[in-house]
Amino acid sequence: MSSAVVTSSKSGHFAAKPRSSAHTRLFEAAVMPDTIDDDVDTVIKFPESQEERLSYVSPKSKRPVTEFQYRVYDACRQVPCGSFTTYKAISDHLGSGPRAVGSALGKNPFCPQPIPCHRVLTSDCYIGGFSGDTKSKIFWKKAKLEKEGLEFDDKGFVATSMQQPRFFNDFK
Repeated sequence: MSSAVVTSSKSGHFAAKPRSSAHTRLFEAAVMPDTIDDDVDTVIKFPESQEERLSYVSPKSKRPVTEFQYRVYDACRQVPCGSFTTYKAISDHLGSGPRAVGSALGKNPFCPQPIPCHRVLTSDCYIGGFSGDTKSKIFWKKAKLEKEGLEFDDKGFVATSMQQPRFFNDFK
């Protein structure tokens, strides 16, 4: 039985973590796109078997999905609707680095479902980039998360009252 609620004793993500001024500047410099994609329901077929995974070629990159990318996607798909995790939480689970996780998620061809990469934020609870874009698609990511019940402040950070209760890091 897993729970999306994580206490501060289980996670170091919320121990006096300062907000990044760089993130605030990114959000202020972002350009609202003409249309907002808030789709969180479309399901893309995900290769489950080893055989399917070995033969799958991503339509996004035109390359095979790597074993590491599948490990990231398998972790990401565990994050429940209405919750979020961080690049660092996934990288800690996988024994890798947050940037490698971000790179894999930027190439995610299975979004929004079953790999909800829009639910992965920076360690200071900033919205972060989406689909490899930090200039306009962050508004898509924000809209998807708001549709799932998360709230944000005017700088692109998860509302303080939602940070601990909605943070997920109970990866299997």
